Formats: sequence, C-alpha cells, structure tokens
Amino acid sequence: MVVKEMEVVAEGNLVLDRELLKEAGLGEHVRVIIRKGEIRILAEPAIDAEKELDELAGSLGQEPAAEYDFGLKIAGLHDAR
Repeated sequence: MVVKEMEVVAEGNLVLDRELLKEAGLGEHVRVIIRKGEIRILAEPAIDAEKELDELAGSLGQEPAAEYDFGLKIAGLHDAR
C-alpha cells in the first residue's frame, strides 16, 4: 500500500480533484460520511437504473418496470398525493 501525505490549506471549500480520487482507487462515484472528528470518502458503485426500476416494479405489481408510465404530469399539489 502506497501512502501519500499532503498538506492542504483550504481558504474556501476543499475540493478533491478527479485524479486524486482515481489514484486512491475510488472512481467517480463516492459516498461521503461525516461524523464528529472525521470525514470518510468511500467508493460507491454506480447505480444501474434499470435494475433499480425492476426491483421497484415488484412493489407496484408483477409487471416489469418497462410496463409502467413514469412520465406522469402533475397539475397541482393535490395531484402529488
């Protein structure tokens, strides 16, 4: 394991560039966990939207997600129930 130490002085927001994330093996999708005294940056796998919709389809009925029309139009707040 290669350890890289660097000093960062942030005068505004601290931003980690893509190259540093790649070097750490984190990829482009990350999860940031913030707790008192620590900030963790973990690799997060990319979400497969089609797979997620198929899993949700089971809660709507037995049809696959492709059978549902998710492009519904909402005219007002009362329609959003």
